Amino acid sequence: MTEPSESAKTTAIETDTPSTEDKNIKDANAVNNVENAEKTESTTHTGRGKAIAIAAVVLILIAGVGGYAYWTHFEAAAYHDSVVTAETADTKLTKTIDKATAVTYKADQLKEPKLLDQLDNAIKKAKGLRGVPDAQPNEWMAWQLVEAKDANAKDANEADAQAKALDNALKKVVDSKLAKELESAKTQLRQGVDGANKTFKDTDGKVADNATRDSLRKAIDEANAILNKKDVSDPKTYTDEKGKLDTAIKKVNDSKAAKENADAEAAAKAQAEAQAQAAAQAQSQSYNRGYSSNRGGNSNSSRGYSAPQQSYAPSDNTNSGSGSHRTFDFSNSGADGGSVGGDPYAPIVH
Repeated sequence: MTEPSESAKTTAIETDTPSTEDKNIKDANAVNNVENAEKTESTTHTGRGKAIAIAAVVLILIAGVGGYAYWTHFEAAAYHDSVVTAETADTKLTKTIDKATAVTYKADQLKEPKLLDQLDNAIKKAKGLRGVPDAQPNEWMAWQLVEAKDANAKDANEADAQAKALDNALKKVVDSKLAKELESAKTQLRQGVDGANKTFKDTDGKVADNATRDSLRKAIDEANAILNKKDVSDPKTYTDEKGKLDTAIKKVNDSKAAKENADAEAAAKAQAEAQAQAAAQAQSQSYNRGYSSNRGGNSNSSRGYSAPQQSYAPSDNTNSGSGSHRTFDFSNSGADGGSVGGDPYAPIVH
């Protein structure tokens, strides 16, 4: 194979290798192309950016309006719930006030009288909290809804707290009154037991029916058992037992009175019988003495008759100052008259 000559090689190299001028032209064209592409891309990006910005603003506006609408809707619902809560709390507070003022308490009814002042103060404060806020917020003004909601929540909390405080104050007063009643009822029962023991002792052998004293003894024992209990919480426990004790005492006293009446009647009857017997004996003795005297004075008389003696002294008008008078004796004693001259009816002249 024949190798090319040097001149041919050189020509070939020159032909294959581009010239510097051509290379520069190509580079310039490339740069222009790049710049044109960048300008085109820049223009495209600018349009896209504006569109995106506009879209973003629209989205923000849409999102803002929607978000605000949602917020107002949420706050409106919360506000209406707070109104219901406040009204419920106010109703509860009103009922508590009514309960606390339904009964009038006095200081002397309480074991701790100072509790009555605490109750009065709690009632006054509770009355001052009655009612609910009268806010009427605009449904599209979220901040007004929030303020009204918070006001209702505050009102409800205060009402609930005061209702609880009032209820506690009332409970203390009621408990104090109960403690005083328990103490008083227990004292009365204890005094009743003391009186019952005395009645039982004083009526031994003095009643018509001794079973009444047995019943009283049983009532005393039951009352003492109640007094010794530690868990009594109702004054009625003591008052009921006191009632039983009083009934038993009354029966004993009635039985004692019945015996005293019976004894008095028996004594009066015995006295009357004794007096009647004494009167009969006295009358019998008087009759016997009179009969014996009559028989002794008329022993010579066959008729056994003794005329009554009478005297008559007529006044002498002719000689009123002399004092002389006549006495007629109509006595008839003796069988033959026993009188002067034998005439039983002859007057006796003095």
